Amino acid sequence: MQNESRSFLIEHSSLQARALDRLRDEIVNGVWKPGERLQERTLCQRFGISRSPLREAYQVLAAEGLLELARNRGAIVASPSLSDVLQHHVLLDALETLAIELACDAASDAELAEIAAKHEEERHAKTVDAYRLNNELHRMIVMASHNRPLQDAHIVAQRRLIHVQNVNGFQREEPAPPAAEHERFIRALLKRSKAEAVRGLRAHLANVKSHLRSRLEPRERAGSRPLRNTAARKT
Repeated sequence: MQNESRSFLIEHSSLQARALDRLRDEIVNGVWKPGERLQERTLCQRFGISRSPLREAYQVLAAEGLLELARNRGAIVASPSLSDVLQHHVLLDALETLAIELACDAASDAELAEIAAKHEEERHAKTVDAYRLNNELHRMIVMASHNRPLQDAHIVAQRRLIHVQNVNGFQREEPAPPAAEHERFIRALLKRSKAEAVRGLRAHLANVKSHLRSRLEPRERAGSRPLRNTAARKT
């Protein structure tokens, strides 16, 4: 009986994790628009799970700020305000600045070579791939810090901003900030020059903040809702 119970718990945990990963990806990628109420029955059928693991996934996503759980209304996709976005950018700025400083000491030569290769890929990328490669490059620097708490905090903050990029149509309407902005801090990181890397990254992140404000402020003043991703929902 004890072995059977343990087997059930593992299976249940696996179901919850799979539901969490898939639903999180769909929200971040803009499949579900901000303010949209998620239908439990529909999601259970699509994911092939019961309501229990789905509701557990809801709790995690609410803690990550991607869902709002309202009494008598269920789970609603979060609609971040400009203030929310800029506050998360402050957090991302602090985390990534610390990460590149740590990476100057902790990154292996192989990791630095991979970062340099990703930067080159981004420089020659088509517009449609620019945001994805930009986000991957920043994440690689954080991973090269070899600081697990920092990595865990960063992925949550980064998902929030990627969600904003996706639902507001950044990729469809304009290119990502130019890869040339990365040149200064990437070059400094490869030399393991902390002060220069931090200065370069801070300058880049300041431009990112200005870009977010210029894109989102007029839309918020006009009261317009974020654009919905045109990607088809998977059945």
